[in-house]
Amino acid sequence: MTWLAHRLRARKLRGGTYERADSLRAVIARLRKAPAPSVYSTLWTDAIYGWGNEKWTAEERYLAEVVRSAERTKGPIIECGSGLTTLLMGAVSTRTGVRVDALEHTPEWRDRVNASMREHGIEGPTVHSAPLRNYGEYDWYDTQLAALPSDVRLVVCDGPPSSTRGGRSGMIPVLKSKLEPGCVILLDDVIRDAESQLVRDWVRDYGATAKIHEADRKFARLRLPQG
Repeated sequence: MTWLAHRLRARKLRGGTYERADSLRAVIARLRKAPAPSVYSTLWTDAIYGWGNEKWTAEERYLAEVVRSAERTKGPIIECGSGLTTLLMGAVSTRTGVRVDALEHTPEWRDRVNASMREHGIEGPTVHSAPLRNYGEYDWYDTQLAALPSDVRLVVCDGPPSSTRGGRSGMIPVLKSKLEPGCVILLDDVIRDAESQLVRDWVRDYGATAKIHEADRKFARLRLPQG
């Protein structure tokens, strides 16, 4: 039923006279003022429509989980890849004061995200230029670790692209020194074999606990051991 409501709302938005920029602006204004809805809401459908990148944007249930997790976290957030979630977490950070750092390997996309944040008056997140580089067994973001916080409580892992050598497997090995015990990791696209295997690897190699959410593309919520 929830799936059908999202689809009906999306059809109404595309078939009406709703301006995309106005739709996203309303969502951001809502998240600036009050916590995200705790139950089903078409707010996330409006956000996706407003962003205008429906084919590649995370689906509604993942967006909801990202925003609610960003509201609950007590420490900094690192995002692997940038986009709509960066803006939504930025809106939340105006209330919570939590730091948000995003890693982005595509200069054009980084420019778009930064331009959109300026347009909507979002100042919190920092989108770092982080081209992909060879780490030996995998490619991952080339980031200056000194520029990132040392007590990260939440990682939103929706990049790099699936075509990257090693996929998203470099996240924990590269950032391990930055992750607090008990850090939560949200991993999107678990419907794919590589991400599904990555969940098993992180559970085995790092002692993480994992819960798979059965959304269209599936996503996992993992938690590293407390210590």
